[in-house]
Amino acid sequence: MHILHIFNEINFSGAETMYANAAPLFGEKGFKMTAVSTGKTRGNFVHRFEEAGIDIIHRPLSLGYKSPFVLLRYFRQMYKYIKKERVDVVHIHRPDIFWYYAVCAFLAGKKTIVTPHNVFKNRKITWPKAYLERMTARRFFKTTFQTIGESVYNNELIYYKNPSIKINNWYDASRFFPPHENERTSVRAELGIHPDEFVIISVGSCSPVKNHADILTALPIVQKNMPCLYLHLGSGSSEEEEKKKAITTGQQTHVRFLGNQMDVRKYLVAADIFIMPSRFEGLSIAAIEAMACGLPGILYNAPGLVDLIKNNDNGFLINPSPELMAEKIIFFQNNRAVIREKGNNALRFVNENFNMPKSVCMISELYRK
Repeated sequence: MHILHIFNEINFSGAETMYANAAPLFGEKGFKMTAVSTGKTRGNFVHRFEEAGIDIIHRPLSLGYKSPFVLLRYFRQMYKYIKKERVDVVHIHRPDIFWYYAVCAFLAGKKTIVTPHNVFKNRKITWPKAYLERMTARRFFKTTFQTIGESVYNNELIYYKNPSIKINNWYDASRFFPPHENERTSVRAELGIHPDEFVIISVGSCSPVKNHADILTALPIVQKNMPCLYLHLGSGSSEEEEKKKAITTGQQTHVRFLGNQMDVRKYLVAADIFIMPSRFEGLSIAAIEAMACGLPGILYNAPGLVDLIKNNDNGFLINPSPELMAEKIIFFQNNRAVIREKGNNALRFVNENFNMPKSVCMISELYRK
């Protein structure tokens, strides 16, 4: 079967990482995968797709066109491509254009799956349009909605009255796993980190939604208890602002801004705990991968993160507060045995709930229905 995935720009983020990692499993099940980049550029993760055997085509699409004839011409070309390349399923990951692609696929006689990857909510004035797009896509164009976790499932069902099939996001256990004996020590030596230094880590783009500023606010409080090093992986729109905040809070020597890294596990292995203070998530792959490496997390009680910690047995789910974050970091600093206990629980939790072969099988069944 030929599956056509519709993305915005193909960038280094959760959905793209998942499908790149899972591409060999889909290939074993007889699926050919092609990805369409519909953004202005192809994206910064295209090479990883190509390495995984996913073909790439670039078809930029903006809904800001003044003339409807531009859209008609665009989708006429996509209709021809779908028919010519014998596409069987169109799997849409870009939310603002899903309705148009659903119509196009329906006219071509092909199955459509739409995956909302986050818990975005429309404003009251635009909610009716969003509701009608979902409803008409389901009823008239035979579109199936597939959600990535409990928070997204509930957001679609309750806020948009849109039923969906929940198939959890996944992680690649061959790429993210706890450190081997002495590996943590050797990785720390490679990174120039003292074996006994307490290290926290965050992984994610720099943006107001990711809210790394709260970590930088908490650090001075933590330093009064015990020295702490913060590894900051990711880049983005608020990166310079975060670097300035590290200076104004006197933490510039305690923070390493490392940008985007391909070998994320190396840095996770060097850390003691994982921090994610996002305002909301769909279902955080970064947090799942950290837990797979045996790290307990301190996560904000927010959509998409609440799905990952239920009883504080694999970390702490806290109300948004830098002070409370600092309190929990200090607790871990003073209770190293709890880190091991909660880290083991975290590993067990993600193995049970975010297993890649299991989720790939469920997606494959959805394709074949």
